[in-house]
Amino acid sequence: MKKDNVRSAFTLVELLVVIAIIGVLVGLLLPAVQAAREAARRMQCSNNLKQYGLGIHNYHSAYSTFPLGATGKAGNAVPRLSWQVRILAFMEQTAVYNNVDFSVDMRRRQVAPNKILWEISPPYTRCPSDGYPTVLNPGTTSARAHANYGGSLGSQNVDGINKSICHPFSVFEAPLAGGNVRFGQTSNKGQVSGIFSFGNSVIRIGDVTDGTSNTLLAGEVLPGCQWVYGSSRDTQAGTWINTWGNLFSIGAGASTITPINEMTTCENSKKIRDPACNPASGDTMQYAYGFKSLHTGGCQFVLTDGSVRFISEAIDHVMYQSLGGRADGNVVGEF
Repeated sequence: MKKDNVRSAFTLVELLVVIAIIGVLVGLLLPAVQAAREAARRMQCSNNLKQYGLGIHNYHSAYSTFPLGATGKAGNAVPRLSWQVRILAFMEQTAVYNNVDFSVDMRRRQVAPNKILWEISPPYTRCPSDGYPTVLNPGTTSARAHANYGGSLGSQNVDGINKSICHPFSVFEAPLAGGNVRFGQTSNKGQVSGIFSFGNSVIRIGDVTDGTSNTLLAGEVLPGCQWVYGSSRDTQAGTWINTWGNLFSIGAGASTITPINEMTTCENSKKIRDPACNPASGDTMQYAYGFKSLHTGGCQFVLTDGSVRFISEAIDHVMYQSLGGRADGNVVGEF
């Protein structure tokens, strides 16, 4: 008699072994997949910075000057439009640029046609590694667009109007500080050591005597971190329209006074104040805005020569501050 072929099934132990093997394989592959995705995001971030470098240099070719850090006069920052607005026409945003009214104070966010600047965030302004909202409160009267890139202001912090009230930054005081100044309160470009000045002062390529390959042009910032003041650490407003608060503002900048990636985890809109700083009035505080990213180990920058570099957060701090200055005369080694 012919015997029937009997197919044996998996035993419970065998099934558990197979599941365990699959789990191990997934555990081994997942970090590799995540690393590949982050590498792609970092490459896109690098391309964004290259686009910034190209746009800024095209602006310089057209006007023989770098774009102003902010538009306004000494003692009066109105209309509070940043360099990000100036380069729109060189970033494939000509239609937006042509509708900007440079006579309107950007704090009046409901005034057309500049209202649109509060509600748009061009793709080149966003680092894909940062999941912070592109626009906060979209479709409302408090809409606010953000960016992940800020212009280099140099190696100085920013004082409030009554700067004698607050102590200097005791943790990361800049040995190469270009002067403590308040945005919109000076037209002396020498008081701001970076590329982006303010108060309608002009900085040209010839002013970068340290060399364009040794001077930061722009870098990454985190819009989720608002600010820290007094003698505490630092933060970055990360927005881009009007002074102290939007993508197109003078707030669209950062300095090298604090180390790279200092304070990358911040509650939205949280202000951290040193108890020694009194009173707690916004205009009397001393601020520092630092470059930071969510890339592990450092931050990406575009230098004034247009090249993009990933700079380690372990870089010597004095060297890093020297990279922020355009004409401090300091010799910068390999970084």
